[in-house]
Amino acid sequence: MSKWLIILVGLILAVSIYEVLRRQILKRAALKIRQAGQRTVDQAMVASLAQLSSVAKAQQVGGTLHSVPVAAVWGRGVMAFEYVIATPGMVAADLPEVRRLLNNQLQVYAQAKKVTAYQSAGPALRVTDTWLRDGQLHLDVAYLMNEATLEYLEDLRRLNHEAN
Repeated sequence: MSKWLIILVGLILAVSIYEVLRRQILKRAALKIRQAGQRTVDQAMVASLAQLSSVAKAQQVGGTLHSVPVAAVWGRGVMAFEYVIATPGMVAADLPEVRRLLNNQLQVYAQAKKVTAYQSAGPALRVTDTWLRDGQLHLDVAYLMNEATLEYLEDLRRLNHEAN
């Protein structure tokens, strides 16, 4: 009886260790993919804002444009990042034009750098949301490099459609 108990405990322990190691490897791989996507979007935003220098001066951390992933809210694998830009004097009525200008510049950048979207889902880089808070423009920019981000955009479309 004790021989079978030892085998069972050993098997349970082996499966547990395997699962822990597998999850760590998957987490590390997902982090590397997110960081690569974030670098791509950061570079695109720097280039786009340089072209639109009259829009605003970007809030910078350590000399580079700083973005924050929105995946904590929307789920794992979503390649969308928030940017905060100082925009004194901007009003909510300016948001559609700012969004249009940035989307155009991001599309130009994506074409020049050959950044492609998942399953040819349209422009690879898109401003998905804009809002003003305390004199700062907040932008969410998505990089359509995977299915999770495409589903995120579909969810946003549904939410915006229901809100109107």
